[in-house]
Amino acid sequence: MNDNIPKRSVLAIVGPTASGKTDLSFQIAASCNQKIDIICADSRQIYRGMDIGTAKPSKEEQTVIPHHCIDICNPDEHFSAGKFAKYARLCIDNSISQDRIPIIVGGSGLYIQALCEGFFTFESKDNSLHIRLELQELLLNKGKDFLFQELKKVDPSSAEEYSDMNPRRIMRALEFYKSTGLQFSKEKKEHISMPSFITKYIGISFQRDKLYDRINKRSEYMWNNGLIDETSQLLQIGYESTLNAFNTVGYKEAIQVLQGKLKQKEGLEAMKQSTRRYAKRQLTWFGNQMPVQWIHEEILQEYVETLNLEKLNHQRS
Repeated sequence: MNDNIPKRSVLAIVGPTASGKTDLSFQIAASCNQKIDIICADSRQIYRGMDIGTAKPSKEEQTVIPHHCIDICNPDEHFSAGKFAKYARLCIDNSISQDRIPIIVGGSGLYIQALCEGFFTFESKDNSLHIRLELQELLLNKGKDFLFQELKKVDPSSAEEYSDMNPRRIMRALEFYKSTGLQFSKEKKEHISMPSFITKYIGISFQRDKLYDRINKRSEYMWNNGLIDETSQLLQIGYESTLNAFNTVGYKEAIQVLQGKLKQKEGLEAMKQSTRRYAKRQLTWFGNQMPVQWIHEEILQEYVETLNLEKLNHQRS
């Protein structure tokens, strides 16, 4: 892509779970004269059958405004941030070509980052799978500290970037080095796929106790309105309880209840606590990684009334 070509601006509503992102997207759509497409950036709403626990937009909501990037794979399918970015960019380009306005809505930071800021495109080598399995065995037997020290030896810059010792990122950088002999920290800069648009990020700001209250109430609603039954149905279909898709707040606790490891009340309280912790991590991540304009919930309506989405969408940079 020619970097000299001006890029269109696209709005992204981001932030922690239960902060009202979907409601805000509908408010903005109602104030806009052009037709809207919602691009869902949620790493769990992509899965078919996982509706209640992911707060997936209802069929009625999807009828009012078309939603994209939901129900695109099964819970046992691997779907990376890069794969999501490719899929979502096609949706955005198609929306713009039809003179519609796309709005990105979600709280999955890595998905949004890949979509809006670029993702790594280097193709895996033939020996990558073998190396990956070796690294997974090392992680299991020697732990992430050992892998981190190995990364420091061969790619200090990646080790510094991954100081949180996220095992997936460490293994990705090590796999790249072992399969190519090249440092991931240097090569990834030359193999980044950039979007055809620039992004304006906004989020809704709440007092922490009010956000936590919203989280608790939504957790109770999900729990009391079919989350355990939904989880049970997915397991009865034949999906393994150990799937990464089920390593998700709500489903994880529901599975523990179904396995008899937690009582109903304990499961709900565990879900509330896990969701609050997840929201805290989301706030920290977005605060550190993206230039988000945080709008306090008390002046949200005023913001919607003054936002000129058509003008923003046609702005070029």
